[in-house]
Amino acid sequence: MDVTCSKCKRKIDANNINVAKDTAFCSSCERLTSLSDILQSTPSKNFRANSPVQGTTLDDQGYMWTVCGSHRSWMALFFVPFTMVWAGGSLSGIYVSQIIKGEFDVTQSLFGLPFLIGSIVLISVCLMSVFGRTLISVENGKALVFIGVGSIGWYRRFDWKTIDRVTEKHSGQYKYISLEGSKRINLGWGLNGKKQYYIANFLRTKL
Repeated sequence: MDVTCSKCKRKIDANNINVAKDTAFCSSCERLTSLSDILQSTPSKNFRANSPVQGTTLDDQGYMWTVCGSHRSWMALFFVPFTMVWAGGSLSGIYVSQIIKGEFDVTQSLFGLPFLIGSIVLISVCLMSVFGRTLISVENGKALVFIGVGSIGWYRRFDWKTIDRVTEKHSGQYKYISLEGSKRINLGWGLNGKKQYYIANFLRTKL
């Protein structure tokens, strides 16, 4: 396969590539870099950006583009009923009963805190598994990463030009996408393998 310099985007001659030493030298910009770093930043030769997988959307206008992956999952069929039983049963028994009686029981309220925290976590998981999304957009070099539901969630703004490579990584049983450059930005937690693969390869085409 062709190896292209990540800086000047010109093809690196095969004679300047040393697989054993993991090096690649670009004679155009006289830059020596890691071969594996270049390959990790190169989209698959079979990748087609104009064919988004199910659950992803793309709006690409060259200088301005947005790619988005939905966190919608079949796991919601389990989490939503479970959360309704857990949160409804525990919170109504501990807190709603106090409201109805018009009495405040400190001991009972403190005892219910773990159930309250657990319910908040479960509700958040349910919302992400039904309405959640991971979105990456760039306009004139200014990039935004958003992970959340609607307009509520985690935002990160940065300069897209500072990103050198896009990798897919593992942390235990979980996979995620890592944008690496002047800083490291991790995203894509909760997206399935196909969505992560599509988004990661599309981002590589934009480096």
